[in-house]
Amino acid sequence: MALTKVQHKLAELCQREKAVLTHSGSIGIIATLHSAKLPLGSTVIIPASMCPIVLFAIQIAGYDVKIADVSLASFSMEVEQISAVYDETVSAIIAVHGYGRSCDIEAIVTFAKDRGVVIIEDACLAYGSMHKGSPLGSFGDFSIVSFGYDKPINLGYGGAVLVNGRDKEEALLAFINNNALSVFNNDEVANKLIVEIGNLPHYVEQRLENIAFLERSITNSRFKKLSYQEECAYWRYPLLCKNREDFLRFAKQQGVLFTTHYKSLSELQTTAQCPNAERVGNEIINLFVRPQTSQQQLDEMVRCINQYQSL
Repeated sequence: MALTKVQHKLAELCQREKAVLTHSGSIGIIATLHSAKLPLGSTVIIPASMCPIVLFAIQIAGYDVKIADVSLASFSMEVEQISAVYDETVSAIIAVHGYGRSCDIEAIVTFAKDRGVVIIEDACLAYGSMHKGSPLGSFGDFSIVSFGYDKPINLGYGGAVLVNGRDKEEALLAFINNNALSVFNNDEVANKLIVEIGNLPHYVEQRLENIAFLERSITNSRFKKLSYQEECAYWRYPLLCKNREDFLRFAKQQGVLFTTHYKSLSELQTTAQCPNAERVGNEIINLFVRPQTSQQQLDEMVRCINQYQSL
Protein backbone atom coordinates (compact mmCIF):
# COMPACT_ATOMS: atom_id res chain seq x y z
CA MET A 1 0.00 0.00 0.00
CA ALA A 2 2.77 2.48 0.97
CA LEU A 3 4.71 1.64 -2.21
CA THR A 4 1.69 2.41 -4.38
CA LYS A 5 1.10 5.66 -2.51
CA VAL A 6 4.69 6.87 -2.91
CA GLN A 7 4.57 6.14 -6.66
CA HIS A 8 1.38 8.15 -6.93
CA LYS A 9 2.83 11.04 -4.92
CA LEU A 10 5.97 11.18 -7.06
CA ALA A 11 4.00 11.10 -10.30
CA GLU A 12 1.69 13.83 -8.99
CA LEU A 13 4.68 15.97 -7.93
CA CYS A 14 5.99 16.11 -11.50
CA GLN A 15 2.60 15.97 -13.27
CA ARG A 16 3.31 12.49 -14.62
CA GLU A 17 1.16 9.42 -15.04
CA LYS A 18 3.66 6.90 -13.66
CA ALA A 19 6.68 6.73 -11.33
CA VAL A 20 8.98 3.70 -11.22
CA LEU A 21 11.34 3.44 -8.23
CA THR A 22 15.00 2.41 -8.54
CA HIS A 23 18.19 1.99 -6.50
CA SER A 24 19.47 5.40 -7.68
CA GLY A 25 19.24 8.05 -10.36
CA SER A 26 22.08 6.41 -12.32
CA ILE A 27 20.30 3.03 -12.21
CA GLY A 28 17.25 4.90 -13.50
CA ILE A 29 19.29 6.04 -16.51
CA ILE A 30 20.47 2.49 -17.24
CA ALA A 31 16.90 1.18 -16.96
CA THR A 32 15.62 3.96 -19.21
CA LEU A 33 18.17 3.33 -21.98
CA HIS A 34 17.30 -0.37 -22.06
CA SER A 35 13.53 -0.03 -21.66
CA ALA A 36 13.45 2.54 -24.49
CA LYS A 37 14.96 -0.22 -26.67
CA LEU A 38 17.70 2.04 -27.99
CA PRO A 39 20.17 0.21 -30.23
CA LEU A 40 23.16 -1.02 -28.22
CA GLY A 41 26.26 0.89 -29.24
CA SER A 42 24.28 3.96 -30.31
CA THR A 43 25.24 7.35 -28.93
CA VAL A 44 23.90 9.36 -26.00
CA ILE A 45 24.67 13.09 -25.73
CA ILE A 46 25.38 14.49 -22.27
CA PRO A 47 26.72 17.83 -21.00
CA ALA A 48 30.36 18.16 -19.94
CA SER A 49 29.40 19.80 -16.62
CA MET A 50 27.62 17.13 -14.60
CA CYS A 51 28.20 14.23 -12.22
CA PRO A 52 30.59 11.72 -13.87
CA ILE A 53 28.49 8.81 -12.56
CA VAL A 54 26.07 9.45 -15.43
CA LEU A 55 28.85 8.99 -17.99
CA PHE A 56 29.86 5.70 -16.40
CA ALA A 57 26.24 4.52 -16.19
CA ILE A 58 25.74 5.05 -19.93
CA GLN A 59 28.91 3.14 -20.74
CA ILE A 60 27.97 0.30 -18.37
CA ALA A 61 24.60 0.08 -20.12
CA GLY A 62 26.39 -0.50 -23.45
CA TYR A 63 26.12 2.87 -25.17
CA ASP A 64 28.62 5.36 -26.57
CA VAL A 65 28.78 8.91 -25.22
CA LYS A 66 29.20 12.27 -26.90
CA ILE A 67 30.11 15.04 -24.48
CA ALA A 68 28.73 18.46 -25.38
CA ASP A 69 29.92 21.80 -24.07
CA VAL A 70 27.74 24.03 -21.89
CA SER A 71 26.54 27.59 -22.23
CA LEU A 72 28.20 30.24 -20.07
CA ALA A 73 24.76 31.87 -19.83
CA SER A 74 23.24 28.88 -18.01
CA PHE A 75 26.08 26.46 -17.11
CA SER A 76 23.86 23.86 -18.83
CA MET A 77 24.00 22.18 -22.23
CA GLU A 78 21.64 23.96 -24.62
CA VAL A 79 20.53 23.32 -28.21
CA GLU A 80 23.56 25.16 -29.63
CA GLN A 81 25.95 22.81 -27.86
CA ILE A 82 23.87 19.71 -28.66
CA SER A 83 23.74 20.62 -32.35
CA ALA A 84 27.53 20.99 -32.45
CA VAL A 85 28.07 17.29 -31.59
CA TYR A 86 24.90 15.71 -33.01
CA ASP A 87 25.14 13.07 -35.74
CA GLU A 88 23.06 10.14 -37.02
CA THR A 89 24.44 7.73 -34.40
CA VAL A 90 22.64 9.63 -31.61
CA SER A 91 19.63 7.82 -30.13
CA ALA A 92 19.17 9.82 -26.89
CA ILE A 93 19.96 13.16 -25.28
CA ILE A 94 20.22 13.58 -21.52
CA ALA A 95 19.16 17.14 -20.71
CA VAL A 96 20.47 18.23 -17.32
CA HIS A 97 19.30 21.19 -15.25
CA GLY A 98 22.77 22.32 -14.21
CA TYR A 99 23.13 23.10 -10.51
CA GLY A 100 19.34 22.83 -10.24
CA ARG A 101 18.76 25.78 -12.59
CA SER A 102 16.60 24.85 -15.57
CA CYS A 103 18.12 24.53 -19.01
CA ASP A 104 15.99 25.55 -22.01
CA ILE A 105 14.28 22.19 -21.82
CA GLU A 106 11.45 23.07 -24.22
CA ALA A 107 13.89 23.94 -27.02
CA ILE A 108 15.88 20.74 -26.37
CA VAL A 109 12.69 18.64 -26.50
CA THR A 110 11.74 20.24 -29.84
CA PHE A 111 15.24 19.59 -31.23
CA ALA A 112 15.02 15.93 -30.21
CA LYS A 113 11.48 15.36 -31.50
CA ASP A 114 12.40 16.82 -34.89
CA ARG A 115 15.11 14.14 -35.15
CA GLY A 116 13.27 11.21 -33.57
CA VAL A 117 15.65 11.12 -30.60
CA VAL A 118 14.66 10.13 -27.04
CA ILE A 119 14.92 12.87 -24.41
CA ILE A 120 15.89 11.86 -20.88
CA GLU A 121 15.41 14.77 -18.50
CA ASP A 122 17.88 14.59 -15.61
CA ALA A 123 16.04 16.47 -12.86
CA CYS A 124 18.06 14.94 -10.02
CA LEU A 125 19.22 18.34 -8.74
CA ALA A 126 16.10 20.26 -9.72
CA TYR A 127 12.83 18.46 -8.96
CA GLY A 128 10.49 20.53 -6.85
CA SER A 129 11.24 23.60 -8.96
CA MET A 130 9.25 24.98 -11.89
CA HIS A 131 9.98 26.07 -15.46
CA LYS A 132 7.46 28.50 -16.93
CA GLY A 133 4.80 27.17 -14.58
CA SER A 134 5.47 23.46 -15.20
CA PRO A 135 7.40 21.24 -12.79
CA LEU A 136 10.91 20.16 -13.68
CA GLY A 137 10.68 16.42 -14.20
CA SER A 138 7.65 16.76 -16.47
CA PHE A 139 9.36 17.45 -19.81
CA GLY A 140 11.29 14.40 -21.04
CA ASP A 141 10.15 11.17 -22.64
CA PHE A 142 11.66 9.88 -19.40
CA SER A 143 12.61 12.01 -16.40
CA ILE A 144 15.03 10.96 -13.68
CA VAL A 145 15.03 12.02 -10.02
CA SER A 146 17.33 10.97 -7.17
CA PHE A 147 17.03 10.77 -3.39
CA GLY A 148 20.77 10.38 -2.84
CA TYR A 149 23.06 12.52 -0.71
CA ASP A 150 22.36 16.26 -0.85
CA LYS A 151 19.56 15.98 -3.40
CA PRO A 152 16.30 17.98 -2.94
CA ILE A 153 15.05 14.96 -0.99
CA ASN A 154 17.99 13.35 0.80
CA LEU A 155 17.44 9.73 1.81
CA GLY A 156 21.04 8.79 1.07
CA TYR A 157 19.98 6.45 -1.76
CA GLY A 158 17.15 5.73 -4.20
CA GLY A 159 15.67 7.32 -7.29
CA ALA A 160 12.82 7.12 -9.75
CA VAL A 161 11.98 7.30 -13.43
CA LEU A 162 8.90 9.38 -14.31
CA VAL A 163 6.94 8.65 -17.48
CA ASN A 164 3.58 8.93 -19.18
CA GLY A 165 1.98 5.74 -20.46
CA ARG A 166 1.50 2.21 -19.16
CA ASP A 167 3.78 0.81 -21.87
CA LYS A 168 6.81 2.78 -20.65
CA GLU A 169 6.05 1.83 -17.05
CA GLU A 170 5.83 -1.87 -17.90
CA ALA A 171 9.08 -1.80 -19.88
CA LEU A 172 10.89 -0.11 -17.00
CA LEU A 173 9.48 -2.52 -14.42
CA ALA A 174 10.42 -5.53 -16.54
CA PHE A 175 14.06 -4.41 -16.75
CA ILE A 176 14.28 -3.37 -13.08
CA ASN A 177 12.63 -6.50 -11.71
CA ASN A 178 14.60 -8.85 -13.99
CA ASN A 179 17.83 -7.27 -12.78
CA ALA A 180 16.87 -6.89 -9.08
CA LEU A 181 17.31 -3.12 -9.19
CA SER A 182 14.33 -2.01 -7.08
CA VAL A 183 15.18 -0.65 -3.62
CA PHE A 184 11.82 0.42 -2.16
CA ASN A 185 10.73 -3.02 -1.08
CA ASN A 186 9.36 -2.25 2.37
CA ASP A 187 6.79 0.09 3.83
CA GLU A 188 9.25 1.78 6.21
CA VAL A 189 11.35 3.21 3.37
CA ALA A 190 8.29 4.10 1.30
CA ASN A 191 6.61 5.88 4.22
CA LYS A 192 9.76 7.92 4.86
CA LEU A 193 9.77 9.04 1.24
CA ILE A 194 6.06 9.95 1.42
CA VAL A 195 6.82 12.25 4.36
CA GLU A 196 9.73 13.86 2.50
CA ILE A 197 7.63 14.46 -0.62
CA GLY A 198 5.18 16.29 1.63
CA ASN A 199 8.05 18.35 3.05
CA LEU A 200 9.52 19.19 -0.36
CA PRO A 201 7.53 22.42 -0.95
CA HIS A 202 8.91 23.77 2.35
CA TYR A 203 12.43 22.72 1.37
CA VAL A 204 12.06 24.45 -1.99
CA GLU A 205 10.68 27.62 -0.40
CA GLN A 206 13.67 27.76 1.95
CA ARG A 207 16.11 27.26 -0.91
CA LEU A 208 14.42 30.02 -2.90
CA GLU A 209 14.69 32.37 0.08
CA ASN A 210 18.37 31.55 0.52
CA ILE A 211 19.06 32.06 -3.19
CA ALA A 212 17.21 35.39 -3.24
CA PHE A 213 19.29 36.54 -0.29
CA LEU A 214 22.54 35.63 -2.05
CA GLU A 215 21.34 37.23 -5.27
CA ARG A 216 20.67 40.53 -3.45
CA SER A 217 23.70 40.45 -1.21
CA ILE A 218 26.65 39.40 -3.39
CA THR A 219 28.00 42.59 -4.94
CA ASN A 220 31.63 41.76 -5.78
CA SER A 221 31.87 42.12 -9.57
CA ARG A 222 34.88 39.76 -9.67
CA PHE A 223 32.42 36.88 -9.42
CA LYS A 224 30.25 35.97 -12.42
CA LYS A 225 26.59 35.23 -11.65
CA LEU A 226 24.02 33.49 -13.80
CA SER A 227 20.90 35.38 -14.76
CA TYR A 228 18.36 35.02 -11.97
CA GLN A 229 15.55 32.46 -12.29
CA GLU A 230 12.95 33.07 -9.58
CA GLU A 231 11.29 29.65 -10.07
CA CYS A 232 14.46 27.58 -9.62
CA ALA A 233 15.64 26.34 -6.24
CA TYR A 234 19.28 25.72 -7.08
CA TRP A 235 21.05 22.63 -5.73
CA ARG A 236 23.98 24.88 -4.94
CA TYR A 237 24.31 28.51 -5.96
CA PRO A 238 27.10 28.74 -8.58
CA LEU A 239 29.58 31.57 -9.19
CA LEU A 240 32.69 31.81 -11.36
CA CYS A 241 35.92 33.20 -9.91
CA LYS A 242 38.98 33.58 -12.17
CA ASN A 243 41.40 33.40 -9.24
CA ARG A 244 39.62 30.51 -7.56
CA GLU A 245 42.55 28.92 -5.77
CA ASP A 246 43.55 32.26 -4.28
CA PHE A 247 39.95 32.89 -3.22
CA LEU A 248 39.64 29.44 -1.65
CA ARG A 249 42.78 30.08 0.39
CA PHE A 250 41.26 33.37 1.50
CA ALA A 251 37.97 31.61 2.38
CA LYS A 252 39.82 28.93 4.35
CA GLN A 253 41.55 31.63 6.39
CA GLN A 254 38.10 33.05 7.13
CA GLY A 255 36.77 29.60 8.09
CA VAL A 256 34.17 29.59 5.27
CA LEU A 257 33.47 26.49 3.17
CA PHE A 258 32.75 26.49 -0.56
CA THR A 259 32.69 23.51 -2.95
CA THR A 260 33.88 23.30 -6.56
CA HIS A 261 31.65 20.91 -8.60
CA TYR A 262 31.98 19.95 -11.47
CA LYS A 263 35.19 19.34 -13.39
CA SER A 264 34.55 19.08 -17.13
CA LEU A 265 33.95 15.53 -18.36
CA SER A 266 35.93 16.48 -21.46
CA GLU A 267 39.01 15.71 -19.35
CA LEU A 268 37.92 12.05 -19.51
CA GLN A 269 37.42 11.99 -23.29
CA THR A 270 40.21 13.24 -25.53
CA THR A 271 37.90 13.81 -28.52
CA ALA A 272 35.65 16.27 -26.65
CA GLN A 273 36.29 19.99 -27.04
CA CYS A 274 34.47 21.86 -24.28
CA PRO A 275 36.14 25.21 -23.51
CA ASN A 276 33.14 26.62 -21.64
CA ALA A 277 32.80 23.57 -19.39
CA GLU A 278 36.54 23.58 -18.77
CA ARG A 279 36.34 27.21 -17.72
CA VAL A 280 33.41 26.41 -15.42
CA GLY A 281 35.32 23.45 -14.00
CA ASN A 282 38.35 25.62 -13.27
CA GLU A 283 36.51 28.67 -11.90
CA ILE A 284 33.29 27.53 -10.26
CA ILE A 285 32.54 27.86 -6.57
CA ASN A 286 29.31 26.54 -5.06
CA LEU A 287 27.41 28.14 -2.19
CA PHE A 288 25.20 25.95 -0.01
CA VAL A 289 21.53 26.95 -0.14
CA ARG A 290 19.92 23.80 1.30
CA PRO A 291 17.21 24.22 3.94
CA GLN A 292 19.66 23.42 6.74
CA THR A 293 21.92 26.34 5.74
CA SER A 294 21.69 28.88 8.54
CA GLN A 295 21.46 32.64 8.12
CA GLN A 296 24.84 32.85 9.82
CA GLN A 297 26.36 30.60 7.15
CA LEU A 298 24.77 32.68 4.40
CA ASP A 299 26.08 35.89 5.96
CA GLU A 300 29.58 34.43 6.27
CA MET A 301 29.65 33.34 2.61
CA VAL A 302 28.44 36.74 1.42
CA ARG A 303 30.93 38.59 3.62
CA CYS A 304 33.80 36.42 2.41
CA ILE A 305 32.92 36.99 -1.26
CA ASN A 306 32.33 40.71 -0.98
CA GLN A 307 35.54 41.28 1.01
CA TYR A 308 37.74 39.31 -1.37
CA GLN A 309 40.21 41.31 -3.43
CA SER A 310 41.83 39.22 -6.17
CA LEU A 311 45.56 39.17 -6.85
